[in-house]
Amino acid sequence: MTGYLERALNLRPGDFGRGILLFLYLFLILASYTIGKVARDALFLDRFDAVKLPWADLASAFLVGLVVAAYLFVARRISLRNLLVGCLLLYSATCVLFWYLAHFHQQPWLFPVFYIWVGIFGVLSTMQVWKLANFVLTTREAKRIFGLVGAGAISGAIFGGFASRVTVKAYGTEGLLMGMAVCLAICACLVVLIWRQRQLNPLESGVHEAEQPTIVDSLRQIASSPYLLAIASVICMSSFVTTFAGWQFKAIARQFIPEKDALALFFSDFSFLVGILGLATQMLLTSRVLRRFGLGLTLYVVPVALLGGTIGVLAGGTLLAAVLLKGSDQVLRYSIDKSSIELLYLPLATGFKLRVKSFIDTFIWRLGDGLAALTLVLFADRLRFSARDVGWVNLIFIGGWLAAAYFARRQYVHTLRDSIRRHRLDVERVDTPVLDRSTIEIFSDRLVSTDPKEILYALSLFETESRRRVHPAVRGLLYHPAPEVRRKALALQTEAGDRLLLPEVEPLLRDSDLEVRTEALLYLAHHAHVDPLHKIEELGDFPDFSIRSAMAAFLSRPGDTQNLETVTRILDAMIEDESPDGPRSRREAARLLATVPGPFDAHVERLLADPDLEVQRHALRAIGRQHRRHLLTAAIERLADPALAADAALALSMFGDSIVGTLRDYLGDPAQSTELRASVAQALVRIGTPAAGRALMENLLESETNLRFLILSSLNKLREAHPGLELDTLMLESILAAEIMGHYRSYQILNTLGGSLDSHSAVSSAMNESMQQEVERMFRLLTLLHPGYDFHSAYVGLQSTNAVVHDNALEFLDNVLKPALRNTLVPLLDSEVSVSERARLGASLCHTGVESREAAVAELVSSDDPWLKACGVYAIGTLGLTSLRKQLESCLNHPDPLLRETARQAKVRLAEQKGAPAAD
Repeated sequence: MTGYLERALNLRPGDFGRGILLFLYLFLILASYTIGKVARDALFLDRFDAVKLPWADLASAFLVGLVVAAYLFVARRISLRNLLVGCLLLYSATCVLFWYLAHFHQQPWLFPVFYIWVGIFGVLSTMQVWKLANFVLTTREAKRIFGLVGAGAISGAIFGGFASRVTVKAYGTEGLLMGMAVCLAICACLVVLIWRQRQLNPLESGVHEAEQPTIVDSLRQIASSPYLLAIASVICMSSFVTTFAGWQFKAIARQFIPEKDALALFFSDFSFLVGILGLATQMLLTSRVLRRFGLGLTLYVVPVALLGGTIGVLAGGTLLAAVLLKGSDQVLRYSIDKSSIELLYLPLATGFKLRVKSFIDTFIWRLGDGLAALTLVLFADRLRFSARDVGWVNLIFIGGWLAAAYFARRQYVHTLRDSIRRHRLDVERVDTPVLDRSTIEIFSDRLVSTDPKEILYALSLFETESRRRVHPAVRGLLYHPAPEVRRKALALQTEAGDRLLLPEVEPLLRDSDLEVRTEALLYLAHHAHVDPLHKIEELGDFPDFSIRSAMAAFLSRPGDTQNLETVTRILDAMIEDESPDGPRSRREAARLLATVPGPFDAHVERLLADPDLEVQRHALRAIGRQHRRHLLTAAIERLADPALAADAALALSMFGDSIVGTLRDYLGDPAQSTELRASVAQALVRIGTPAAGRALMENLLESETNLRFLILSSLNKLREAHPGLELDTLMLESILAAEIMGHYRSYQILNTLGGSLDSHSAVSSAMNESMQQEVERMFRLLTLLHPGYDFHSAYVGLQSTNAVVHDNALEFLDNVLKPALRNTLVPLLDSEVSVSERARLGASLCHTGVESREAAVAELVSSDDPWLKACGVYAIGTLGLTSLRKQLESCLNHPDPLLRETARQAKVRLAEQKGAPAAD
């Protein structure tokens, strides 16, 4: 029966059990509140004019502050369960007391007091139900289950209206009070059961219910948080407007129905009928509207309906117009609107939500009632506006409600974004490899290390990424105790051309370490126009390579001392040095060529072929810094070498836009290796110009999926570094649509192959890896299309095993994506949507299905993705699909080595199964 109800109500397995107790609790609370409203309105209007109602509402609003203060005082000292149970028993006992006084001691003060008490009870009791619901349910569960829970409110209103009619006929209006007492006593028992359910919820471990702030603290928290201020504004404005509409309804009803019991019957019938309409709305529309439109629409439903109802009352002023006004409020406020308001609280941290929700749902709600009552006293009692004419005043506040709803919706999205962003930062802080973070961040972190190895590692990273930038922190390392750190820091400053260090480098010529003295000599020769021979004669004890390098640097400078012929001979000697210092000599020659212009391309080319990687790295920098175009092809070829790819990309980026066309040709050339083309994309990112962006965009349709992913990643980095970069939006949208369709197709294939069944677990696992990359490509495309939204944090949040984080990420997507995209993308990401459900959606979107295993495997083998091809080939051998032998044969000569080997093994398996019947 439970499973049938869950399917009928569009719930997930287990949802019904989590929601039914909350449904019953809210059912009885609203039944009691409806009965109480019927009784209080009829009893009050029997003895007082309608214009006196605002005075009672004003008193209620004033007293609610005292009641809330007492409530928070008690809440800090006992558990939430005991607080709720105690409140319910107190409500029940109070109803019995009022019944006794109404029967035997009808004093004039009794009915205003009862009227005020019902108002306070209605705010506190309903708030307590939704408070429990917020603790038990996550964001996504709430969007599904709030429809069921909210139906309890409407069903309770229906029952309350029906029970009121029966009770009034049998026992009179006063008899309604005993009905309230019975319902509230039953609620106390339900709270105990719901509390047990909450205790089993792992998401709430460690939360202590007694951590309640004072009223002043709550006001400060709301004032300091734009999001809480938005929620409070919506609730205050909605309370104001609905109080106005409620008074108009009661005042007009009193004009047409003067007798007490008849008026009570009218209110009972009204509550019963609008309850039925509200229940139908709740069961048929609320969940669907929330899931389809989110808060983008539902927060506006009630204010727009009341806008129309108020205009109707202003135009007619009849009882029917008043019924339509109040009816639209009752039907929608306890269905779509109430669920929407409760959703606003869900992104808040549990402990924080605990501290503010009670205050907002009581004090702020009654503040709206009080402001409305005060306004009604002014316009209805003092200025003698009729029940019809006060609608003009209400129109202004309906406009304020709409504005508050708009603000709240924006803040809701921002809060979800901040929540999933915090999770992403936590994940990256713990799990991200060091090299995936920004180089400057690593650099700054490691410079404070006491370990010289840590500092040298940071300096090497800075050297790789730097474009001759000067980092102030490096200067302080010239006095580091470790000589290797001093030497490396000075070498970086030499390459960066930092002339501010001249006074500090001179003393280093007398450093105790020879390597440091050598680096100081080279620095002065490069940047101080100092004749190195004078320094050598003065100080002595320098290695040959440093003397040669310093002399070449000195003689290459423009001016009277320039002698390029001698420089050429010195460089030849350094490059041909066969002594033990030969590698260091060639390294210094390469460093020198990165700083001096001139006809030295042949020397750079020789150094580029040197077996020493450090020599090659400096030679690549020489190509980039001196823009040696004759060596451009040689630099591009080094992109295919993983050890030199980063240096080559950095060198090429120094050419700027002048080589973008050449790089675009390499990137689009399928004859080049994937490694080289991927490094070309990185070089384009480093160039970072609109032309580089266009070159990447032109190759975004690359059929090889790994390369397409790398190009897409490069575009993400380029957009992040240059936010103003314009990209082809229509092309990106088309590619995103194709990725989504392809992902649905993957689920169709996976479902046909049996999903995660053990017999096909290897194929399913392989497909899942490829499909995960499909999801990442979709999110990277979303980031390019909408750079203002943090889709990266949403992607990380969806990977979380924490249900709250996962659901918050989905809810964020629900509220920022356009409806058409949301309806196709979110089901692919919701962990509670099964493979078979996604396959059915894919069949409806792709207008075709995958009917058999052979068809599914054939789809895999025909894919452009070598990994998916390998999955299909593996399945041919595993499942014995001899009908696909031709497709298997075509993969034996594929360029991808993994695919060739997989095809060979699959062919062996088919041969072993020869004579056995093929699998279905």
